[in-house]
Amino acid sequence: MAKILLIFLMPAYVLALTNDELGRMVFFDDETYVIRLVNGDMLSGTISMIDSDASGTFVKISSLIGQAKVYAKEIDVINSTEKHYRHRHRGYIMPTAIPVSGDHFVSLMEGVFPYAGAGIGQVVSITAGRSLIPGLPLSDQASAINAKFTLAKSVNGLIEDGWQFYALGANVGWLNDVNFMAHIYGVATWTGKRTQASTMLFGKVAGEDTYTIHAGTLTDPFGLVYATGSIGAALSLDTRFPEFHDLHFVGELWASDLSKPSNTMLYMGLRQANTAVAMDFGLALVPGPMVFPLVGFAWTPW
Repeated sequence: MAKILLIFLMPAYVLALTNDELGRMVFFDDETYVIRLVNGDMLSGTISMIDSDASGTFVKISSLIGQAKVYAKEIDVINSTEKHYRHRHRGYIMPTAIPVSGDHFVSLMEGVFPYAGAGIGQVVSITAGRSLIPGLPLSDQASAINAKFTLAKSVNGLIEDGWQFYALGANVGWLNDVNFMAHIYGVATWTGKRTQASTMLFGKVAGEDTYTIHAGTLTDPFGLVYATGSIGAALSLDTRFPEFHDLHFVGELWASDLSKPSNTMLYMGLRQANTAVAMDFGLALVPGPMVFPLVGFAWTPW
């Protein structure tokens, strides 16, 4: 028991960069970088110099507090601001037009819906998941597969350091194994220094108009009306709080059928994210009206 307690009471050590690792890095004058130090502090700014002296290899970063000299032995992670935040390809639920690329992830939504995503180059993004709700037979679970193709990226002339992305995609889903539906969609995303906004237009192209949803012994079967041919829209906003490097506001607005404005869902929440993990917590307002919490956890180990 004493050995176990000692393990938990020992401080957690973070491996710093080596002099060789920092010396091999290439930095661009017009790029903003984020440095996380081994003590947990963070700096952001442009890097004006990389050099070495008797104490080791160092960079000089121009931040809001002035120019700082930071040695490799003090650095845990150094990334461009674009690569530091690895969840630009999604809101909470809604895909953005930004590709997953190398930010492959595994995730758990609401504690019962595991899903994963992977990118192929700068174009193809694939995500898939299936619910594992206790008490429900496998035939009553839900599944989803999504494929997105980022077709265009260009400079956003309206916002400094901004970009614009455009993508087309398709997804298929099952509410129970027998309740199939399919959608196609187009999505556009505009990015700035701290904020990105996306708009999506989608249509249901396959499936029944009326579904009977089964939930095992948790509740009685109930009906869902969602006609094939319905056209819907969604908006998402992801903005980082200026005082924090890792805390974001994430909001989404969904209308599953534009001809029925009452079929609308609003989500607002917070995301704590770094290069390895992201944690979401928010509230959703759905027709009824009802409010319920939504939580999610994503891991980007690669």
